[in-house]
Amino acid sequence: MIRLNAVGLSRVRRPSGSLTYGQNRSINVLPSNISRNPIIPLHQRILFLRARALSTTPVRLNIPQWPNPPVPQPPVGPSDNLTNTQFNGESEKESFWRKWSSSASFQAALTTVVGLGMVFAAGVGYLEWYKSHVLHRIMRAFEPGYDPALELSTLHAPNSSHIHRREQPLIDRIVSGVEKGGYYLIIGSKGTGKGTMILDAMRKINADGVSFCEAHPDLEVFRLRLGKALDFDFYEDWQGSLFSRADPRNGGPALDVERALNKLEKVALRYARKNGRPLVLAFNNIHLFPNTPEGHGLLHQLQQRAEAWAEGGILTMIFSTDDFWCLDTMKKNASRMRILSVYDLSASESFSALKHLRRQALANRGLQRDIEEDGILQRVYELVGGRTSYLARVARADDMLEEAEQMIEGEKQWLLSKIGLIPEHDDDVMDEQNCSWLLLRHLANMLPPLSDYPVVESNDSTSNNNELPVVEEPPADETSNSSVNVTPPPKEPSSADIHLPHVTYEAARRIMTRTDFLMDLDHYHVVSIDLNHHVRPDSLLLLRAAQQVVAEESFDEDLDTTRYRVDQIEGLHRQSELTIKEPFKVTFDKIDGKGVWEVIGLGDSFVPATEDEEEERLV
Repeated sequence: MIRLNAVGLSRVRRPSGSLTYGQNRSINVLPSNISRNPIIPLHQRILFLRARALSTTPVRLNIPQWPNPPVPQPPVGPSDNLTNTQFNGESEKESFWRKWSSSASFQAALTTVVGLGMVFAAGVGYLEWYKSHVLHRIMRAFEPGYDPALELSTLHAPNSSHIHRREQPLIDRIVSGVEKGGYYLIIGSKGTGKGTMILDAMRKINADGVSFCEAHPDLEVFRLRLGKALDFDFYEDWQGSLFSRADPRNGGPALDVERALNKLEKVALRYARKNGRPLVLAFNNIHLFPNTPEGHGLLHQLQQRAEAWAEGGILTMIFSTDDFWCLDTMKKNASRMRILSVYDLSASESFSALKHLRRQALANRGLQRDIEEDGILQRVYELVGGRTSYLARVARADDMLEEAEQMIEGEKQWLLSKIGLIPEHDDDVMDEQNCSWLLLRHLANMLPPLSDYPVVESNDSTSNNNELPVVEEPPADETSNSSVNVTPPPKEPSSADIHLPHVTYEAARRIMTRTDFLMDLDHYHVVSIDLNHHVRPDSLLLLRAAQQVVAEESFDEDLDTTRYRVDQIEGLHRQSELTIKEPFKVTFDKIDGKGVWEVIGLGDSFVPATEDEEEERLV
């Protein structure tokens, strides 16, 4: 029933057993609804309207409705109970998984798993991209175009044209990839043009498939230079290193070089399959590597890769060196190594090169004049020989003869500063000065000294003083084109050619009477040792300086004095000296059958024996 009072309508719940209007359904009762509702009696509607004036709060009423009649249910059997129970369990199980899947913990776990999966997939993708990017960069380093070493050599265009040597065609074939199945060691004295020939060959093919790297005594610096030549950063730009627990460079430069060579091998395999020719990697001046076990290890590391890659025909390595110790170290494990010996130019080649360089130097300075006559050029060749670096230096001078004389004087003073004779030397400077000059004197006497300039022509047509002395030609095995020695044979010999005198390594040891100084002399560029173990002066310029020293009047005397002084010092080192400061008496006696020596110092109490006592003792 609905009760109205002064405040408004109130909801009254009847007992469950009495007749009700519905099941407590609640509605909003508004003034407009009550005034039009026919169920509410009129007097109640009037009372409600009067009470509504005192309150404007909406009133909820239970609108009674007649309930639906009950529907009879069928009886439940045993099978029906089992079916209903199983259905209810599945519903509860399904509702549990549905509730758990919609819970916050499941959402957090799912978000974590998906996030980690995306990070892992991104890391794997980045790693694969980085590996391919590294190979792409190394491949780009061998593409035609820019090369750091080649760009520096062509910076000055007028000086980019170098002297053409007879070894240049062979170098061109090696660099272009025509020569396969081996790796090459170019050995020769400094200034003979070993590195220049490699750069000229690279320039002809625009550095297509070639890379050039300079050696260095510090292996860390060499590591950076190798990375620059191969465009490889040794994984230093890999973002995954932020999460590494150890520095990847803990293994030293040898480990970084191994990483670079591993990547280079993959690039070489792709390049060889694609282009049908090997890559070329040149190492210049490998004698700059330290002559220590660490330097030897790095050299063997490069040689092992060179052997394997030469056998597969995928990459050809070129090594150039000035010192013999590199050949001596690499020869132990060399199976496919081919050696190219580079010597000075012949007389005809030197004249052509000197004319070319002189004409080029005058053009660069803007001087319009003719080059010097052949007599001056021949005299320059007699002074400095056929070394390309010396010829280039003389060609740029105002007076070539004066420059050549100054070069000989400078070489002489440098030689004396290294191994000059010191007759009254101390025992800590007795190194190899006398031994070295024994060898240099022997080599200097094997070549006739310079004649006076200008040469006066003789009336005898059968002799020509202007002709240089003919020296014994090098043996045929020095210029053989075998599988090991690939040095091209020289042109027809001329009477004007000057060949540096040489002795065998065994003869040099006997002349020096020592065996441990030859390597140091080779390192100082005093002597040069070639493939056939022939020891010769490093250059004609040094030989001329040695001839001037040997020609001095006091040289032989100073050499003998120095040798005598060395013998004295060595004798002192081999002997033991006993110094007695006071008289003493030595007695010998036997105690318990054993001999006992006793030395007694007499000191001031010693009284020399008289002559009578001495005679009595003798009797």
